[in-house]
Amino acid sequence: MTATATISTTADRRVSEDLGLWEPKRALTLEAALAHTQRIKIMRYVLMGLSALLVVVLIWQFLSDRGGADFVNDPTESVKMVNPRYSGRTGDGLPFYLIADTAIRRMQDLDTVLLANPVLEFVRDEGVSTSSVIAKTGAYNDMEKILELRTDVYLETDDGNSCDTTHARIFNVEKRIEGDEAISCFGAFGTVNGQSYAIEDSYRTFIFKDGMTADLNQERQTGEESSTFAFGGDGPVNVAAQTGIYQGDKTDLRGDVRVVQDGAVITSDQMDIFRIRENGRSDTSSVKLGAIRRIVATGNFRYKTDENDIRGAKGVYERDKNIMTVTGDVVVVQPGGNRVRAEKMVYNTKTGTIRFSGNCLGRDCNGDGRTRIVLPGAEN
Repeated sequence: MTATATISTTADRRVSEDLGLWEPKRALTLEAALAHTQRIKIMRYVLMGLSALLVVVLIWQFLSDRGGADFVNDPTESVKMVNPRYSGRTGDGLPFYLIADTAIRRMQDLDTVLLANPVLEFVRDEGVSTSSVIAKTGAYNDMEKILELRTDVYLETDDGNSCDTTHARIFNVEKRIEGDEAISCFGAFGTVNGQSYAIEDSYRTFIFKDGMTADLNQERQTGEESSTFAFGGDGPVNVAAQTGIYQGDKTDLRGDVRVVQDGAVITSDQMDIFRIRENGRSDTSSVKLGAIRRIVATGNFRYKTDENDIRGAKGVYERDKNIMTVTGDVVVVQPGGNRVRAEKMVYNTKTGTIRFSGNCLGRDCNGDGRTRIVLPGAEN
């Protein structure tokens, strides 16, 4: 029985060995297996330690960065565009176009672009030619449609007016321009200079501020049109005032007004000068202005020549009537010492005849209220 079992077991081993199902020997001894297990355990501890160290390092890095550098946009970062073109419409629906060599948009002000050699083209009135403004540099707010121009600013309108300045703030929607620096303009109104300015009323009204001067050249008059009165003549007219407002054929001068022509000087607190509109149009587009046709001077009026010194509260000159009327405590003084005081004086600029009315004091106040005073160019 025992022998048979032994033989059977041996046979089973052989079969198992032949089939590869039996490992007759251990690959490792017991001591080797224990050493291997120990190494595995040590490696596990090392990996766990490294993991813990990595976690500590990450936590430390996170804690050390708290309250550190803030990540903000660099204000110097920008986007540059080449040959940009902007367009829009004014409040009354007229188009305008803005082009430039380059435009730079900064991160700190995304609504504004900085322009190099900007050119603005706009239409003042329906159906008229395009007007333009050019400059060396500028900044355009494309949200509010406001253009700020600097350096060598040149403005030219369709009615022939042109201006040079170094600053222009253009409100495209409102059709208005203002400037904080000196300006010089040339056009139908003559040559005008101001220390600051505004152009309003759809670019029709020019306002020169903070001290202005102007030169007006009039066409020569002949025959019946000529007048002995200085401001009815054809000589150049020089103007100075604190403020000058040019509205087509009307010029409104305010503050320390002084107007000079051919040796005659008119001064007053305020003066309105009306010009002849030679083309006869009712609008201001392409207006050509002629000679002075009417002057209304109020407040401390004074008309002075080498022959006469006339003062009053108000003086009015009417070219078509050849009449200058002075009212309000009128005083006339001549170099010879003759002095006349009256409430009103009417002077005929062609004949040189003066009529006084109201209470008149002086040797030239005779019964009929008429006298004759020598004025420049008047016949004796």
